[in-house]
Amino acid sequence: MDFSKLRHRVIFLKPLDKRLNSMNENVPVWIPFKPKLSGDINADETSVYVLTDNKGNAVWKSAGGGQLYSHQLSLNEYAVWANVSPMSGREYEESQKLRAETTYKITTRYFPNITEDMKIMFGLKVLGIVSVLNIGENNTELQIVAKEKDRNGKEY
Repeated sequence: MDFSKLRHRVIFLKPLDKRLNSMNENVPVWIPFKPKLSGDINADETSVYVLTDNKGNAVWKSAGGGQLYSHQLSLNEYAVWANVSPMSGREYEESQKLRAETTYKITTRYFPNITEDMKIMFGLKVLGIVSVLNIGENNTELQIVAKEKDRNGKEY
């Protein structure tokens, strides 16, 4: 693995539960975590979580008072180094609406317990994990394929 190519910072998001938003809708809550190289994932489920606003943007909240949490602070605490490169983009028509979808290849060092039910935050984009590959099965490198759909789509 060429570590000099790991020039992007990404945050892994783990599903927690569903909470009511301001419109009394159940929305999924995602918590950020920083995977450890040895041992289990360290997730503090009581301090910070991620929701999406009505425009589809990620909003970081502090569980203590529900206050906004700085994205820069979350990068310092939870981000890991990765190489993010777009693989393909496409547009398709669904229910008479044009939707865009971009697929990314994310390469990072090996971390245990990364699964397809998680998401990745890259900048302000939230990417849904499609597949996780342990390259060479020697626990040194992960190759993750993730998708981003446009802001009008229901899924990421």
